[in-house]
Amino acid sequence: MTKKLNINELLIAFGNGTSLRYLAVHEIASRLGPEKARSLPVFHAFPGCDTVSCFFRKGKKTAWITWMAHEEATSAFLKLSNNADDVSEECLRKLERFVVLLYDRTSTKLHVNEAPKQLFSQKAKSIESIRPTQAALIQHIRRAAYQGGHC
Repeated sequence: MTKKLNINELLIAFGNGTSLRYLAVHEIASRLGPEKARSLPVFHAFPGCDTVSCFFRKGKKTAWITWMAHEEATSAFLKLSNNADDVSEECLRKLERFVVLLYDRTSTKLHVNEAPKQLFSQKAKSIESIRPTQAALIQHIRRAAYQGGHC
C-alpha cells in the first residue's frame, strides 16, 4: 500500500541497498524550526563539504552538537544564506565564537586569535589541532556562504 503525499510533504532517500530509507523532510524542518531549517545549507558547508575545507578532526557531528549548544550561530548562518556576499562583523563575531567552542566547549575566549595559546599551553593539544586564524576563518566563511547561499 502506498501513501499519497500532499504537496507539503517531501521525502528524501537516505542510504543505499538494504539500508535505504526515506526521511520526511517536512518533519525534520518543523522540528528544527524555520530559522534553523533555512540556515541548514550554510551550516552543512561550514564544517566542511565537497567544495569547502574542513576543520582539523572536527566533523559534522561535533559541529552539530556545538550548534545545538551555541544557538547564536543560527542567526549568522541564516544571514549568510540570505546574503552570501557580505560577512558582517556580527556574523564574524558569532562564527568565531562557534569555532572556539568547536575546538573547546569550555573556553571563555571569543576570538580565534586569542584561543590557540590557551589550547596549546593549558590543554597540551598538538599544534595541528589549533584552529585557524581570523584571516583564514574569514575566507572559510566566504567559501561556506557561497556554497550554502548560492549553490
